[in-house]
Amino acid sequence: MDKIYTKKFQVHTYEVDFRGKALPISLLNYLQDAAGDHTVLLDVSVPELLKSNLTWLLSRYHVKIFKYPVMNDLIFVSTWPSGKQGIFALRDFEIADERGERLLAATSSWVLWNIKTRQAMRLEDHLSDRVALDRRALADDFLPLPPCHTAARELSFRVEMQDIDFNNHVNHAVYIQWALETVPEDILRTCQPVDIEAAYRAEAFYGNEIVSKIQRVEAESGPVFAHGIFHRTSGAELTRLRTAWARYA
Repeated sequence: MDKIYTKKFQVHTYEVDFRGKALPISLLNYLQDAAGDHTVLLDVSVPELLKSNLTWLLSRYHVKIFKYPVMNDLIFVSTWPSGKQGIFALRDFEIADERGERLLAATSSWVLWNIKTRQAMRLEDHLSDRVALDRRALADDFLPLPPCHTAARELSFRVEMQDIDFNNHVNHAVYIQWALETVPEDILRTCQPVDIEAAYRAEAFYGNEIVSKIQRVEAESGPVFAHGIFHRTSGAELTRLRTAWARYA
């Protein structure tokens, strides 16, 4: 079996912003969809793992967007297991257009989780090294992200049923959407995120009240923000993020 899985998508009307460019969360959904298909082919999909009380939990995500596709564009998402980093399984992604131009590169790290014991499992017992490709779409050692110390702005959200995924907790893309919503309107209307990093630290569930906080970080090349997603009642930090922005091309 080819170690790289590629899937074609068309950017639909409901997947774009007010300028007709694909929403960041749409791009994240394409990546998730392609990865899900590939895990089925590799017999390590979440539905299959749940039969053994196992699942995949996303730990880190780093996405670089070089160019946003627009409505009706055809794009090609490629994904592959790219190795291991300690207890973490790595999976990388690329998106290209019909001409082969690279639009996006991403890397991610995952824990194989036992939902009964609440412990990480040995990858060697469940995932063959033969499926991994020794190539990274985006080199990242996943160093710790800085916390959001002082919030310049915060928004509250309630976890809705549409936010819940196969693991019965909030889907990873939703945390990123909560973070992006806190960005000031003048940035949202004139810029787009070109670099998104996320470190997932704890789970949120249906009905939870969530607080998304943002802090501006000094940078020379454009707006950069530190984000924190917190459980309102317990104060637990759920996700730590960093986003960098550039003006619309």
